[in-house]
Amino acid sequence: MRFFRRTQPQITDHPPVPRVLQEALQDYPELITGLQEVLSKLGTYPGMNRFRRTDQFEAAIWSLEGRLDSYLARAARELREAEVTGDPVMIARAREKKLLMGGCRHEFGVDELAEFFRWGQD
Repeated sequence: MRFFRRTQPQITDHPPVPRVLQEALQDYPELITGLQEVLSKLGTYPGMNRFRRTDQFEAAIWSLEGRLDSYLARAARELREAEVTGDPVMIARAREKKLLMGGCRHEFGVDELAEFFRWGQD
């Protein structure tokens, strides 16, 4: 007896990086690219039911949170390294970046993601 594995339709539409993050990180295009990388693994396809959209919505949130956590950890490390140098310009720049990453981690466009996945509209 053969068992057939049910294949999932191919994702055809991927969420963009939320505008709030694009604006906040405009001076760090490489970070925006990194966020788009994690979102490119997620999305919707025609006829996707609301349960799968909800799964993708939640995965998008977790993916962004994870990537933003790594950015925040990196910024904290950069601040520690700058403090060792004693260079006030480097310290100020690193401190500003760490504060920015913390802000992005707490406000990253959940409403825009929900709209993309049309979450709760069924």
